Amino acid sequence: MAGEGRQLFCRLITPERVVYDGEADLVVAKIADGEIGVMVDHYPVISTVDFWDVRITRGDERHVYATSDGFFKVADNLVQILVEEAVPASEINVEEAEHRIEQAERELSELPEEDDESRRAREEISRRVRLGENLVRVARKYRGG
Repeated sequence: MAGEGRQLFCRLITPERVVYDGEADLVVAKIADGEIGVMVDHYPVISTVDFWDVRITRGDERHVYATSDGFFKVADNLVQILVEEAVPASEINVEEAEHRIEQAERELSELPEEDDESRRAREEISRRVRLGENLVRVARKYRGG
């Protein structure tokens, strides 16, 4: 039987820390082509990962994280997800995330007309808005909050 005796491992990594590093039965993430589910002996994949949730299942345990965009790789029964930010759904403060969105939107509205510098600032602030919106979405979806 395929996969017998072998195990899938997953690493979810931010610049500050390793958020998850362990065995998994199933890892689900949203990559460039859509949502992907990875089990043991999955074919190799390299892609970008989008703002969404990463779900890691091991037996009866399920770990859910709201993530920023980043990179996704599967090879040799190891899933590696590298993102700027990954927050466990159980630790998301919805009020704080909504405040981050409001603050970023206010900064966007105060930016001067388009030039190279303001365009770069607009892109970075827009990323912060998307991350805040994703934090709220994940918290409400998985915690009902």
